[in-house]
Amino acid sequence: MTGPRRFFLVAALVALGAAQFPSCSSEKSGSNTATGGSSATGGNNATGGNNATGGASARGGNSPTGGSSGSGGSAATGGTPATGGSAAKGGTTGNGGATGKGGATGNGGTIASGGGIASSGGNTGSGGSTSGQYVVAMVQSSKAQASDITQDDIKTLVGDAITKAGGLDFIKDGQTVVLKPNIVTPYADMMGMTPMAQTVNGVSTDWRVAKVVADLVRAKNPTGKILVMEGSTVPAATAFSLMGYTTANFGTSVDEFIGFEGTSCTDRTTTALVQKTAPNGTQLWVNKRYATADVVISLPTMKTHLNAGITGAVKNLAIGTTPVGQYSAPPADGGFSSGTDCTRGQTAGYIDHSTPETLGQFIHDNYSVRPADFVVMDALQGLSHGPASMWSTGGNYATDKMNMRLILAGRNAVAVDTIEALVMKCDPKQVPHLTKLEADGLGTTDTSKISVVGKQVSDVATPFTVTNQTAICPGI
Repeated sequence: MTGPRRFFLVAALVALGAAQFPSCSSEKSGSNTATGGSSATGGNNATGGNNATGGASARGGNSPTGGSSGSGGSAATGGTPATGGSAAKGGTTGNGGATGKGGATGNGGTIASGGGIASSGGNTGSGGSTSGQYVVAMVQSSKAQASDITQDDIKTLVGDAITKAGGLDFIKDGQTVVLKPNIVTPYADMMGMTPMAQTVNGVSTDWRVAKVVADLVRAKNPTGKILVMEGSTVPAATAFSLMGYTTANFGTSVDEFIGFEGTSCTDRTTTALVQKTAPNGTQLWVNKRYATADVVISLPTMKTHLNAGITGAVKNLAIGTTPVGQYSAPPADGGFSSGTDCTRGQTAGYIDHSTPETLGQFIHDNYSVRPADFVVMDALQGLSHGPASMWSTGGNYATDKMNMRLILAGRNAVAVDTIEALVMKCDPKQVPHLTKLEADGLGTTDTSKISVVGKQVSDVATPFTVTNQTAICPGI
């Protein structure tokens, strides 16, 4: 038996033996060459800071300010006491927000993320705001069931969430933008024989969410390149086709659909790769086109994870972007690798999934070399016993789908994942990859530093379960 059937048969045996199973395609962030605003982050030379700081000599008002209509903040405040400057200057380092205006809606803080340490959400991966806050938007459909949500509904939900999170004005025409969905598997059974529903399946990012994001990016970037890149447990071409990521659905909004596995799941060549050094000195292989993209947008799903506790915007990039030929053990070494099996290795020599700590270290390292510039999370249909409940001990796909009807968005992936965890009644401070990134200044799990705009956690929190990691997600 070969291919997906062989992979999922082995997976079934592994699950029955209480072994750890493959990670989902996860996440990774921040930009490399021209992030969070390209060469004009936060607003060029009138950036809600610099010589027209949205405060100081122009007090967050008048005409040359850090706000969209001459205000460095919500009520003419870009910083401390209604100054748009002073200690906050409409954007700490002079970046008044996502578009260089003191904020998405003219604020130098709160809803105007993009300031903080470096409003790029790339160089330092912070994506914070002028007041030191990280902004996470959360909107919910009024429809009773996720399955009732239409394409027009999704367009409204995604657009609203992105606007509330600061907008996409940091994207400039001519840039290369990567959209990274989470297509962990396109199959609804362990044997990889039955394709799952393309929409609101809870396992993989609904293509309609990705399409709305692609359309909004194209509006900002009419002549640039928009790439959808993925590393599934099967060849990306198969995953894309089965899950609706096709030219017929996306039209001219996407230029290419690219698999991180290269020519096959056993492609161990490095011609298309580049080595990057993690903060702890670890050398990592990264796809060149991904590493050099001007903007990376993570499009994860809301679900728990049997190895990491939760999956989200960070893990979507950190695991799902790895070139599988460099991070999977061949069968001779106890791995599952074949031409049609793109499962990342489960051994210490590749990606050690044995504990949240060991897996979290790899996630931290790989995410750190290319953090996300923006996140749009598909939480229309959440999932307990993730990343795919048919792989998990105690999972039942028919009953594990969670009717959340949510879209989350934000500039900082760690902050978005923190709110995701709390919505699932999980503890973000128990998730090693989040706390490790927080320690490096790449985000926060401290809710006092996160402004949630729209629906609040208390409005929508629902217990999700994951058998292996009850310390992280107790399910109550």
